[in-house]
Amino acid sequence: MDGWSFHNPVRIRFGTGSREALQSRLAERRVLIVSTSRGRRQFEEDALLSAAIASAASVSWVDDVIQNPGLLQTQRAIEGLSGIHIDVVLAFGGGSAMDVAKALAAALAHPDMERDLGSLIAHPAQYLTSAVPVIALPTTAGTGSEVTPFATIWDHQARKKLSLASAHLFPEMAIVDPSLTFDLPGESTFSTGLDALNQAFEAVWNRNSSPITRGFAGHAIGLALEGLPRLHRSLGDQEAREMLAQASLLAGLSISHTRTAICHAMSYPLTAHFGLAHGWACAVTMGAVAREVFEKRREVFEAIAPLAGFAAGIDLLDGLETVLETLSVREVAGKSIGNVDAVMALIPQMVIPGRSDNFILPVDEARLAQIVSASL
Repeated sequence: MDGWSFHNPVRIRFGTGSREALQSRLAERRVLIVSTSRGRRQFEEDALLSAAIASAASVSWVDDVIQNPGLLQTQRAIEGLSGIHIDVVLAFGGGSAMDVAKALAAALAHPDMERDLGSLIAHPAQYLTSAVPVIALPTTAGTGSEVTPFATIWDHQARKKLSLASAHLFPEMAIVDPSLTFDLPGESTFSTGLDALNQAFEAVWNRNSSPITRGFAGHAIGLALEGLPRLHRSLGDQEAREMLAQASLLAGLSISHTRTAICHAMSYPLTAHFGLAHGWACAVTMGAVAREVFEKRREVFEAIAPLAGFAAGIDLLDGLETVLETLSVREVAGKSIGNVDAVMALIPQMVIPGRSDNFILPVDEARLAQIVSASL
């Protein structure tokens, strides 16, 4: 039996209405809230959340977060907060809000001369020695970022994804209240839900997996494979929303240990060059990768199937393929990508240390080309 380890220090509150726990965490603290403009409106219109910040010593906002936040924009936000003292950063929103909140938490913990985000990303061991505490309230289900020590910032000029990673970036607390996702539009629901499903599978076909991560991931897969089709039938299905919120949380706990793998590595150039939303970019190769794992390492599917509520590995594979077909993943991705030859030209960029080499099968450009061909 192989040895393994697991560490995740995030205090978690899950359940509809759990956001009421926020008030006790903010009392007498100087709070910075990070959100989109839509997120700020959602926050201020919510009675429980408005009451929570009433007890804070002070409240500042960064409320202009955009999808796939960029290095230059995030650096400007850091500089705009110069001279403001912050005790806790409250991340309210989806993955992009979480990413920016963590980047700000890292930068604001250091003297002005050490707040260069590029340096923090490139040399975390040297510069990222502490961070302002983060409390995460996700409004999507989702990225699982509320329980991971990772943040993604994009260098849009270089069309490159940058990773900020440090144990200091684990949030102090994650409050996962599914009711915050009840009004999420369909496009965002399915994009973020597919990301959660893919993260769970990525934690399974991963060299860093362990009994704990497989347990979390298997349960997340079962919840997502049931919840996504239900929401496709009715976006108002609140029980399905709760399923996806929990799936996202469990998948996040899994990848906080394993990190992601081949689908995520392949997704980044698709987002950078074609503007394909992250969840769809991950999902478009998921079916082909799953079939490859099933053919070469069938025991992986057989071990996960009962955890996800399936009788056998082939049933789990069929369940995944049915969901991808139901959500028209290939068609949605194809509308953004168009030319398959253009994707083939990006294959060298899909070999990413710390991502593609987490995959349980050897990764080379020939295998990536085969996956692209089968996916698009």
